[in-house]
Amino acid sequence: MLSEKQFRERAKTELRQIGDQLLGLATDRDVYWKFEREIVENNPRLKSARSAYLDMVRASYAEAMAARVLRLLDGNSGPSLPQILNTLAQHEQLLRDKISEREFTDDCAALQQASVRLQRVMVPHNAHHERTPSALASLHKELDAALDLMIETVKTYYWIVADGYLQLDVKYAEYPLSIFEFAWAKPVLA
Repeated sequence: MLSEKQFRERAKTELRQIGDQLLGLATDRDVYWKFEREIVENNPRLKSARSAYLDMVRASYAEAMAARVLRLLDGNSGPSLPQILNTLAQHEQLLRDKISEREFTDDCAALQQASVRLQRVMVPHNAHHERTPSALASLHKELDAALDLMIETVKTYYWIVADGYLQLDVKYAEYPLSIFEFAWAKPVLA
């Protein structure tokens, strides 16, 4: 078993790594929903037409996001939030005066439930009719809930082990949808 100091250093590093991945996920989510709300919703030709391209973008986003979130929840390929919390349970002195045993147990259970709910709604969306916003709504709902939960959990437990704050707010150096502000693509028909 790691000493408290060793665990703190390892947990800080792993929580920062997970935080970086979560920030990437949160940024992708923000860009995706900006695209849906600012581009698709405001363009009648996109909003009302069936488009194999939009269906593919929607399904790819949802499936890739779900896989990335589940990877952070299962820990089979790197640090995971549940693994860090399981190890933290062995260092009870770090939790004292910062979080109750009940809150800690609830946080662990919430992560497990988020994983189960996300796996339940994550089914392949291959057919054209399975890639529409309404068909993907339950997956989007669970993705958003799991991501929000994980961000808040990482912030909380980083504060506990590092006595510091982790900034996980989405910020842009430039407007992410600026590519749509000019006509940039025209298919060449042979």
